[in-house]
Amino acid sequence: MFVSGKRGLPLAAMQQLGVVLKHLKEKKGVCKESQAIAKAEKQLVQEKLQCDYRDVQIKLYKVAKQISTIENIRNESFAALEVAAFLEQEKEYHNKNTLIRSIQLRATNTLKKHNLYVLEALQLKKENLEALKISLEQKMNK
Repeated sequence: MFVSGKRGLPLAAMQQLGVVLKHLKEKKGVCKESQAIAKAEKQLVQEKLQCDYRDVQIKLYKVAKQISTIENIRNESFAALEVAAFLEQEKEYHNKNTLIRSIQLRATNTLKKHNLYVLEALQLKKENLEALKISLEQKMNK
């Protein structure tokens, strides 16, 4: 209530508070308990930062792998569409319409599933993880 201004302190309490505040202003060093707590906290922070750093590295690896997989799938799908276009021009091939339609349908469905937006979203996620990794490295080196 004293801090909120709703009540005053008795004179003896004011004197004791004055002594404590004066000591806090004049103190030269930090007590051993405070030093030990601060040191333990710093150690814990470093350990947690290192754990977070490892997690970010793992996530970066997984995202890079996903990006690579989607790029390969997209390249294969585009190559399949090229094959279908080539087969359309061939005259000697029998029952080619069924095969061409099958190739085109499968390739376009795959491209719809692994579209450019999915790839871009993964690349943004990778960029964010790389920025987080750099930030964690800087904090760990402080």
